Amino acid sequence: MRFESNGFTLIELLVTILVVALAATAMTGVFTALVSRSADPMIREQALAIAEAYLEEIELKAFCEDMPACAAETGSSEAGETRADFDDVQDYNALPANHAPADQQGTALPELADYQVTVTVQPHALGALAASRARRIDVVVDHPAIDPIRLSGYRTAW
Repeated sequence: MRFESNGFTLIELLVTILVVALAATAMTGVFTALVSRSADPMIREQALAIAEAYLEEIELKAFCEDMPACAAETGSSEAGETRADFDDVQDYNALPANHAPADQQGTALPELADYQVTVTVQPHALGALAASRARRIDVVVDHPAIDPIRLSGYRTAW
């Protein structure tokens, strides 16, 4: 007499459950890692856009107000100037370190409050061009979720 079985044995059922559970655990770990980092590219792009905006704004300003007098200028803005009054590149060296992004008039942008911007403007010799006629501009944008974004540019007096 032959005995035929149409179902699973208990061992087969336990092995199947174990394999499915392990696969589900692995997939959940991968999914969690992806979801937790999914905002990073957006944050990085926003930080890059902020840095580009600051660098472009600074590079479009005059090299200095009075060329003979600014040859040795390494400080910051003139007394009483605010960002809305900045009229030359060196003025931006007065921006406080790690300040929240603001528009060109200095009005804070609350939706970007998690970002921190640092700007430094320093004399920098470029080849045959003396340091008195060139400035290196460094803009660093930081956010807790990403590594800092750093952009550098140069403004020269030709």
